[in-house]
Amino acid sequence: MAGEDHHQAGDGNRYEGEARNVVQAHRVDVMNVYNTPGAVRVEPPSALPPAANRFHDREPLLRQITEAVSVKRHAGEPTVVIVAGLRGVGKTAMAVHWATLERDRFPDGLLYSDLGGLSRRGMGGGIGETVTYLLEQLGISGEHLPRSDQGRLALLRSRLARGRVFLLLDNARLATEVERLLPASPDSVVFVTTGGELTEVADLAGRQNAEVILLRELSDEVSLDLLRSLIGNERVDREIDGARALLRVCGGWPLAIRLAAGRLKTRRTLGLADLAARLEAAHRDPHRAPKGEWVVHVVGDEVYGAMPDEVRRAYRMLSLHPGAGDRPTPTPRAGRGPRVVFGIGAAAALLGCTEADADALLDELVNRHLLDEEADRFVFHDLIRLHARSSAEHEETDEDRDAAVRNVAEWYLRAAAEADLAVNSHRPTTGPVFRELRGRSSPYGSGPEGVRRGLAWLRAEHQNLCALVYAAEDRGWHDLAWQLCEALWGFYLSLKHYDQWIETHRIGLRAAERLGDAEARFRMGIQLGRGLYETRRFAEAHEVLAGTLEVVTDPLDRATTLEFVGRAHLDAGEPAKALPFFQQSKELEETHGRIRGVGINLHHLGRTYLALGRVDDAVRCLDRAQEIFEDIPDPYNRGRTLITVGRAHLMAERAGPAAAALGTALEIMRAEGRTYQIGEIYESLAHVAAMMDDPAHAAELRAAAIAAYDEVGSPRADELRDSP
Repeated sequence: MAGEDHHQAGDGNRYEGEARNVVQAHRVDVMNVYNTPGAVRVEPPSALPPAANRFHDREPLLRQITEAVSVKRHAGEPTVVIVAGLRGVGKTAMAVHWATLERDRFPDGLLYSDLGGLSRRGMGGGIGETVTYLLEQLGISGEHLPRSDQGRLALLRSRLARGRVFLLLDNARLATEVERLLPASPDSVVFVTTGGELTEVADLAGRQNAEVILLRELSDEVSLDLLRSLIGNERVDREIDGARALLRVCGGWPLAIRLAAGRLKTRRTLGLADLAARLEAAHRDPHRAPKGEWVVHVVGDEVYGAMPDEVRRAYRMLSLHPGAGDRPTPTPRAGRGPRVVFGIGAAAALLGCTEADADALLDELVNRHLLDEEADRFVFHDLIRLHARSSAEHEETDEDRDAAVRNVAEWYLRAAAEADLAVNSHRPTTGPVFRELRGRSSPYGSGPEGVRRGLAWLRAEHQNLCALVYAAEDRGWHDLAWQLCEALWGFYLSLKHYDQWIETHRIGLRAAERLGDAEARFRMGIQLGRGLYETRRFAEAHEVLAGTLEVVTDPLDRATTLEFVGRAHLDAGEPAKALPFFQQSKELEETHGRIRGVGINLHHLGRTYLALGRVDDAVRCLDRAQEIFEDIPDPYNRGRTLITVGRAHLMAERAGPAAAALGTALEIMRAEGRTYQIGEIYESLAHVAAMMDDPAHAAELRAAAIAAYDEVGSPRADELRDSP
């Protein structure tokens, strides 16, 4: 179409109306592509944990917080509220309750990060994962994220500075970590909870002019109200003296009161005074303090001792589910902290039973307040999990505990491989689980919807999968460690959680080396190498990839490794060094008949020739690449190649061919649902219009690019707004 001259009278070449994708031939041999995005209403994020079912009744403290928040702040200074108190006293519940009551103050969202899994390891930095999760809550993920931690932190601060948000930083231990995350917005509120580990509370409060709330035990009357809400007014009133005795033992600890209520609900003939007497006797143990966390332990012992054998076993075994805070390391690895959250499938794998039987056992534990239920997932409070794990260590053999963890790790591996195949069914894989699954119908479906659903599962289970990689290394399960990393590839490639990508894959690479498995060594080498060169750690990337080249024997594996070495050089701005690696890789792909690999390397060669200023060589490679992707078919890679074709013609000031390639790319990316790439296309088309001396049209296309980038939260939108 671009080679034809379509003459129309007057403004017939302009588009008027509401059709969403119109390609028109311009009378001066350039195509106008109109695809003005409709108004997209993005819901503000609401990422807080579920509110407590029964919140009692911190009214004076809630009023104190509201009064502090109402004080006018200086520009760039958020309201900071520090809530301090021991674990189990209700710090998080109070913060969530206040934010829920006041959510109209925060039209730009309610954000959450549990810092416990990061700072409990004693690190003073490396908050990349925490920042990544917060950006994802704001709708910014994957290819829209800067590659460095510093860039991501700058983007987070930029976004938060413009809004009115509530940010809950749970289980903080390091003041410096908190201060790096504070939004520079006087209309935002930050709650910081600490269980006593944040030693610089006074300093932080002074520097940030923070309100400090010391959360103590519930008063006698509020404790009584909570117990009434849990077991009913009639039973409490009938045994009021026993109720008061029980609450004295519980010491005003909400978690202990809920556990005691669970015990009473499952044995209605048990008198409140009798339960109080049992707990009081346990308190006389000189090794147990009558208050604080031991209160929860004492009540937990009573509840545990009264459960049926199968429920007790479920309680013990479920506590073995690996969690983010289980294993101290020199670098952070879990932005969501110590909470262990799992679904019914994982529970069944740990228990060695059917999902129906697991569901019944989970109900028993939820009814006793030993587990919380959030939608279709289950949560251990960390104090209760500690109690359950202690029971497991005393009552289960090492072999039985390891067998349960191995069973759940294998369940997660299979589930992750299914999700990964939904995300990218084209890519070659190595692990035996992929050979078993490939070719079977996917539980996630296919196409863009399958990609979305597969990524959603991987996102939800990411922390569990990482915890299992560490658990596998601890137990010497090298076969599982590297295979779990392979199954995380689609997640990391799409969503760019670089800190955990690199740390887990270092473990995977060590595991493959210890096994002496060349295929596993290849897979881990290229996956780790890519994470390193994408974060501009080029020396490390080349070291890993060079080691991979030394061990690969399969010619197609060698082709992939050569391609990645070329990409590392190209990303480092070394196109002349990249060129021979792409050429060697392409030749191997051609020789061994892997046509998709030929197309990928031709695209890389086109990009490399462009960087060297050899436009005609670039176009020849790119034209052949997009033809290969059309034949396979691989529409996404064809669209990406056509975008590069358009840019090549722009470099050569060939407006017509540029617009033709970009117009076709636009149609493909619309069908693929790739909004970011649509923004790139509009941006390039704006340059085409400017080249044709059509500033009004260029402005329209530039606005469309900004709208597309805004839709996916890309910082490129602000860069375009700020550029001349």
